[in-house]
Amino acid sequence: MKFCPECGKDLNGSTKFCPECGINLNNLSQENIPQQEIKTEDYEPISDSEKPIIQKTTRDLGTRLEESVERIFKDRGYQTTRGQKIRGQSGQFNEIDVIAKRGSIALAIECKNYTEDRKVGIKEIRDFVAKLDDLNINKGLFVTSSDFSSDAMGWASNNPSSKQLDLWDGSTFMEQYKRVMLGRTDSKLSVIENSLLLKGTFDDYSILTLKNKDRVVIKRRELIFHPYYIVEFNLREQFKTPDRQIHTQQNSGKYFVDGLSGEILYSIDDKGHSPYDLDNMQKQIVRDLEDLSPTTIEVTQEPNSAVSKLDPSLNKKDIEFKVKTEIVRDNKTIIHYEVKISREKTEVKEYHHAPDINTITTRPRLVYVPKMEIEFESKENNYSRIILPASDVIIEDDIADCHHKLGLQKRHTFAVCEVCGIAKCEKDILVDEKDQCYCKDHASAELKEKTKGDSIVDKFKHFRFGK
Repeated sequence: MKFCPECGKDLNGSTKFCPECGINLNNLSQENIPQQEIKTEDYEPISDSEKPIIQKTTRDLGTRLEESVERIFKDRGYQTTRGQKIRGQSGQFNEIDVIAKRGSIALAIECKNYTEDRKVGIKEIRDFVAKLDDLNINKGLFVTSSDFSSDAMGWASNNPSSKQLDLWDGSTFMEQYKRVMLGRTDSKLSVIENSLLLKGTFDDYSILTLKNKDRVVIKRRELIFHPYYIVEFNLREQFKTPDRQIHTQQNSGKYFVDGLSGEILYSIDDKGHSPYDLDNMQKQIVRDLEDLSPTTIEVTQEPNSAVSKLDPSLNKKDIEFKVKTEIVRDNKTIIHYEVKISREKTEVKEYHHAPDINTITTRPRLVYVPKMEIEFESKENNYSRIILPASDVIIEDDIADCHHKLGLQKRHTFAVCEVCGIAKCEKDILVDEKDQCYCKDHASAELKEKTKGDSIVDKFKHFRFGK
């Protein structure tokens, strides 16, 4: 005790009585604060024997991050090499962590094993794209054990080089890693408990509206059930400030936690919601977890598809401790109180209080959120479509969204090039008299001249209806 709670006199060393007012300090420290009983009938107890299914996180992989990424792409049918130094057009050597090739498709992968509190920034993304430019590689993947800053994500999706650039944060990587190395994929899997209901099938989400969709093949279709925890909590405690006043603090709400990475996505309590830096998919997942109820579903295995149910990396006890620690941090308070500095004067002081973790009750629920991944391929280009079928929301659709923008609005692709397979919108596709589609890089000079100043819609009217 550094000052007397009765008169505010500063105290030096250990003393039994205040030299100013004479109060017995030992009696004060031994006083019991009356506590209101916390109801726990809704609390789901956790057995001491329950152990984490797997404690490995992306950070724990250490220098094996590149090796694990390579394994994922080998599982997808790619030929891979690690730690390759390649001379670029500039004459300089560029080191690429993983090169993945399948047919005429080349993918360069950069891996950064960062701590949770260190995000990949825009500089790292720009440097990676500069490597791709120098090596004339059009598609890249940036993998990190942590996360990306919002400006890095924005720049990646709208990079001036128009590279196909994908970003995997720690949660996305762990999902893919567990699916290949530790996840359970079972062709006979038919029942998933505690899952959000799917609104569509693989066939529903594999539809293409391209004019020459027969030039596109489906290379991979996978339905992944990703684990999340919804943790309801109740905080109620009483505590005493140094002026011997008793205060009551209470709060209740929910935390939404990624069951693979342990990342807290969102929280809402009696005071409102806490802002977190989330990407579009994480925002939609939180909405789905809030709005939709889990149930037991039957999964029908479809041809040329896979179903994976991923076990959480953290068990309920680990999640409870993580959430309780966050609740303590989020509910710190400052109480102002008065102390006497002399017989006539008082001074206002601050008392900083953090809740006792033992006064917090939690009730975790495990919910599986389905995510569908479809990979298309055309010539030397591949495309991904990512869907959250519980809410029928398409998160990413490389083959439907053209990189050629009209203001802030994306154009829809119209066809793929017969030569390179790149998907382009009407503005960038030229059609010859045989109804063959070409990008501007591969269209003949004659076709370019013929279609100069002519709209694609007018040309199709002419070709199809003879007008």
